[in-house]
Amino acid sequence: MKRIALGFVVLLSGCGYPGEPQPPALNRPVRATDLVAVQRGASIYIQFTVPEATTENLPLRERPDIELRVGPFPESGFTFEKWESGSERVPESAMHIDEIEPPAPTQPKGKPTDSNKSTKKKFRPNAQIVPATLHAEAKVDASKLYGKTVVVGVRVHGSHGQDIGWSRLETLSLVPALPVPEALAALDAPDAIRLDWHAGAPEYRVFRKGPDDTAFRQIGTSEKPFYVDSTIEYGKSYEYQVQSIEKAGDHYAESEPSAGIAFQPTDKFPPTVPTGLTAVPGARTIELVWDRNTERDFASYQVYRDGRKVAEGLTAPSYSDRDVKQGARYRYQVSAADTAGNASALCAAVEAAIP
Repeated sequence: MKRIALGFVVLLSGCGYPGEPQPPALNRPVRATDLVAVQRGASIYIQFTVPEATTENLPLRERPDIELRVGPFPESGFTFEKWESGSERVPESAMHIDEIEPPAPTQPKGKPTDSNKSTKKKFRPNAQIVPATLHAEAKVDASKLYGKTVVVGVRVHGSHGQDIGWSRLETLSLVPALPVPEALAALDAPDAIRLDWHAGAPEYRVFRKGPDDTAFRQIGTSEKPFYVDSTIEYGKSYEYQVQSIEKAGDHYAESEPSAGIAFQPTDKFPPTVPTGLTAVPGARTIELVWDRNTERDFASYQVYRDGRKVAEGLTAPSYSDRDVKQGARYRYQVSAADTAGNASALCAAVEAAIP
């Protein structure tokens, strides 16, 4: 009898379960948090990252249903219901979605890897959560909404239509398409490159790609159809683009970028003529001082006495003339040169004599 009871206890000890039963997962995708929309030309460009996780921090089992909508701001006041009823849904077929493969996990030692497996991103129900890696873009016609304020939003649904609401909304005041700047041209300017173009817009953005850049970056704005880039270096090549912009509400409407041009500046411009030359007689010398040149490519000064060069290669704005005689009167001038060898004209002459 004792043997039977002991066996019964052992049997019961093996019939447990690992934990409490869990409720079914809701499978509601988290919100898209980085929606951005901008009017460019006659289109609205929209981009955002597609969530890959649920509100319970579980990976989605399949790609979610993306509901992207664009519609006018309701005239009677905004509510989601009014906006949704007057908006148009952007078909998912009109979106471009890039799949970005996350870094491969480190393989445990001793286990071979399968290098022939596809690297295409897949939804893995039992995989570890990774940052969202699906980037979505869409282009929507704006021409029929010129003069209106429109609202853009995205909502992501789970496999059975579940969602937790709309993303942060983007509000745009649409204007007629801005003209693309044309005939962009570059010219040499003193320590700079001058850009000129043709377009009729309230303002412009200027973009440049230097020899160390992988893409264009904005370097400034202009309210006129020209711009002077004074941050160049001689001996390097640069590429430029220009874009028309207009403030519209809290955002800027913009044109498509202009055609790009490439330009390598050449230093053709001498430094400015030195100013402030003063001659002070001493006991046996005449001391010269003048204002310092501020050009970035300044190299040196040359000093002339009675029309003949008496000193060159000076980097400081001063000179002590010791080759003078008592009672004689001398006439002095100074010029400046840059690193390219361009020399300025001579400054206004000053006279001095040792008494």
